[in-house]
Amino acid sequence: MIARAPTFEPSRTPAASPEVLRLCGDPAVAEIGVLRFRGDPQLVVETVDGLTPPLPRAEKWIVNVSTQFGCPVRCPFCDAADAFHGSCTADELLAQVRWALARHPHDVASCRKLKVHFARMGEPAFNDAVLDALERLPDEVHSDGLWACLATVAPRGRDAWFERLMAVKERLFHGRFQLQFSVQSTDAIERARLIPVPHWSLAQIATYGRRFHRPGDRRVVLNLALARGVPFDPAEVRRHFAPDAFAVKLTPVNPTARGQANGFETVLRSDDAALVDEAAAALVRDGYDVILSVGDAREDTVGSNCGQAVRVAR
Repeated sequence: MIARAPTFEPSRTPAASPEVLRLCGDPAVAEIGVLRFRGDPQLVVETVDGLTPPLPRAEKWIVNVSTQFGCPVRCPFCDAADAFHGSCTADELLAQVRWALARHPHDVASCRKLKVHFARMGEPAFNDAVLDALERLPDEVHSDGLWACLATVAPRGRDAWFERLMAVKERLFHGRFQLQFSVQSTDAIERARLIPVPHWSLAQIATYGRRFHRPGDRRVVLNLALARGVPFDPAEVRRHFAPDAFAVKLTPVNPTARGQANGFETVLRSDDAALVDEAAAALVRDGYDVILSVGDAREDTVGSNCGQAVRVAR
């Protein structure tokens, strides 16, 4: 049974500079900072200072920002679900960005694509401060290459949040915003298991995404982390989503402690990957932009991929 959707208000306590508890990773791929706020051992986030090999930082730089201290959604394959202690304030969100940018100050202005991605730990749509941080982001990051990105499971009951997101995008990030819906499966029953909070149906995502996408925008991304036994039906994609407004991103289920404990095995990087290739080819023939996002194997090793956490054993 799906639990009732939680609501969480961020603390209004002013944020100080975070304390760096740990820094790990590979500078050639990604480094993860475990940052503590307000001196509280429960208020810990992970922030990723990452690259897209083989591109140098001057070409593409990705900063993954945690929006909450842990995550209340508790997806069964995500290590951010081990605990939840509330939402970051806008100051704490921007402090994570400042921490990453301060590590390479001479690259900020010259970077051709600097993506600030609200996606590491937490569900952005449960935190109103994410919108406040987006409003302030252009004044914080002095780079013509600035992009804002956000990944969400589309929790139900947050319609006003999504309406404001659309307005912020239009006013400040038109043509430089990437919205991703983590849908995980095309089957409603499986989606309820994989995303255990009330969430929008595929039809509701399609309606909103069609409004969100304007001429000059990047396509709205439908992300599916494909696990063995989880339905993925290209016909359902075609039934709901127009290829001129939506792209399909297929990713592995990354190695996590929680995923392993719950028996999740990835389809990509497995002997079944050819089946995904066939489905992707069918969507490409129908005009969809399909992204097979397997990534660099070193990302799994350092723990910078989606769902991973360096605070817990993998």
